[in-house]
Amino acid sequence: MSQSRSLAIVSSGALAGDSLERVARSASEALGEPVTVIRASPGEPAIWPAEAVPAACLDELAAAAQAIVRLMGNGAVTAEQDDLLRALAGDGLVDVDGLVAQARRLGFELGAGAVAVCGRGLGALEMSDGDGGLVGSVAPGRVVGLVPLGEDFEGEADALAQRLRGAGWQVGVSAPRREPALLGEAVREAMLLAELAAGPEPALAGQEDTYRLLIGVLLRDPGELEQLRASTIGPLLAYDAEHEASLLVTLATFLARHGSTTETAEAMQLHRHTVGYRLSRVYEVSGLSPHESDGRERLSLGMKAAQILAAWERLSQPG
Repeated sequence: MSQSRSLAIVSSGALAGDSLERVARSASEALGEPVTVIRASPGEPAIWPAEAVPAACLDELAAAAQAIVRLMGNGAVTAEQDDLLRALAGDGLVDVDGLVAQARRLGFELGAGAVAVCGRGLGALEMSDGDGGLVGSVAPGRVVGLVPLGEDFEGEADALAQRLRGAGWQVGVSAPRREPALLGEAVREAMLLAELAAGPEPALAGQEDTYRLLIGVLLRDPGELEQLRASTIGPLLAYDAEHEASLLVTLATFLARHGSTTETAEAMQLHRHTVGYRLSRVYEVSGLSPHESDGRERLSLGMKAAQILAAWERLSQPG
């Protein structure tokens, strides 16, 4: 690739197909050197003479050109990034090879996997390529970024997360996925974690790994997570609804305070005996004792399952 070469970027509506090739040919003949013409929108470049660029370098050339287009602030490329991320956020089948090729044209290498970062908030949020990944809007108030796995992917993912938090947004960060086929799972995991952080009962609190495990169960088989909820706190949900009671609220407060009846009473402004009575009812209704480690663990998992299922339902709602 020692030859000199001219590169042109034209508007997406100006040229297509054979017209693009004719421009490359005419320009090459006029300049006396190879010419590459790239539209400022998705599509393969037109090169004249065709053999001027080795086939192995075509992806690299397309990625470089699209990076230039992004620096120009082209809306078509931004829209393509949004579309790519929306496809991953859905639960339909994704053409993995096509996804990797599309991301490569946009200047991002996802072949080795990525980490997903999701922000959830209100209002517009200006993002840029300097934010460390392929970033786009997947829904109103929801931004997703894919940070390719590289030498400093953790630092780049953290920087993007901090950028979102600095704007007042709730953030979810997925575990790394080293297979492109699992990137959709990473995006949905990050979106659920952000939704949980922004929910009516903010979750996480240092238990991200447990939530990630349960989210993995949901993404593989929602029915399994529903069964976990039903077999643990299901009877409590029914009891509270029928009797207008507060067993679940009391249990959640108790678990958040590491099983301290005194701290639970103080937080709820109740007498300790009232808290003790409610916890006894939790045992009677559910068959799981919040005072024993096994019962407390199962009840905690059931409550997390319920939070995740509620967050998933909110994400599934249109708009």
